[in-house]
Amino acid sequence: MPGNEIYVGFDLGGSFLKASSFGLDGELQERCSMDTQRCLRPEDYLDLFKDATKSLSSNKHLKGIGVAVAGVLDLDAGKVIDSPNLPALCGVPLLGMLEDSFSPIPPQMMNDANAAALGEFFAGAGVGCESMFILTLGTGVGGGFVQNGEIWGGASGMAGEIGHMAIESNGKPCTCGSRGCLEAYFSGWALERDARNHTERYPDSAIGLIDKISPASLSELADSGNLEARTIWENGGYALGIGIANIMNLLNPERIVLVGGLVNAKEHFLPTARMAWEERSFEQSSSSSKVVLGKLGEWAGVRGAIQPLLQEAR
Repeated sequence: MPGNEIYVGFDLGGSFLKASSFGLDGELQERCSMDTQRCLRPEDYLDLFKDATKSLSSNKHLKGIGVAVAGVLDLDAGKVIDSPNLPALCGVPLLGMLEDSFSPIPPQMMNDANAAALGEFFAGAGVGCESMFILTLGTGVGGGFVQNGEIWGGASGMAGEIGHMAIESNGKPCTCGSRGCLEAYFSGWALERDARNHTERYPDSAIGLIDKISPASLSELADSGNLEARTIWENGGYALGIGIANIMNLLNPERIVLVGGLVNAKEHFLPTARMAWEERSFEQSSSSSKVVLGKLGEWAGVRGAIQPLLQEAR
């Protein structure tokens, strides 16, 4: 029955596999999230996809599957080319593995930031505008540019990789192999690295006494007024603001949307980010490009992953 049919969207990142079921009208039904940090083999990830689908599609008819993946993808070959935060999947024909597992339903795959961009554009903070750039702030940093309802992917689909835009010459090393990338200054792993470096220098500090260093624990410490934790967030926020200024000057989109887990700590990094983009962008650019928070939160990519399925069905 049509009322019993669903789409399932996935967002595979360095920390979690997020999944949701949607009606054929795109309305959210159920959600689940699974830890990916213990996945060491491609098969481990595949098991999570199966478990999540089973959980979400009980007593439902699965109509289609959309998968967003963090990393550089060869969409023609259905392969993950490179993903610093998903090293076990580098070079893996993930789409083919998913097709074998979910046959006869053919999954669709896209970059996670592009999926988040589509999700926010059609169902979140981008509704009503013509151009929008998204920044996904999580374990890593991604980006995607939507113009008139379509992702602008560039010559080879690589456009929008804002996390690996250099903001400092010969700066901090990045997991991608380059140096000075935005992601090396503001991302989940960069914040954790800075906190560990602080702990090595000051093992008896409040940061050094954290049981498990993570963006969440650093945010809690900053909430309590700890100066060291606040400084880590503020420094990262300033780097983020440089990246936002570059977007404003280069593309001047109507909206720049911030999504991802790090947005939960917005009060600790947005003030210095704003300071940076106001200092480093043209006034006309910054006044016409509005920086807003996403409305779909960490689930933007999951919603965007099913957008092609919704458009095909129309």
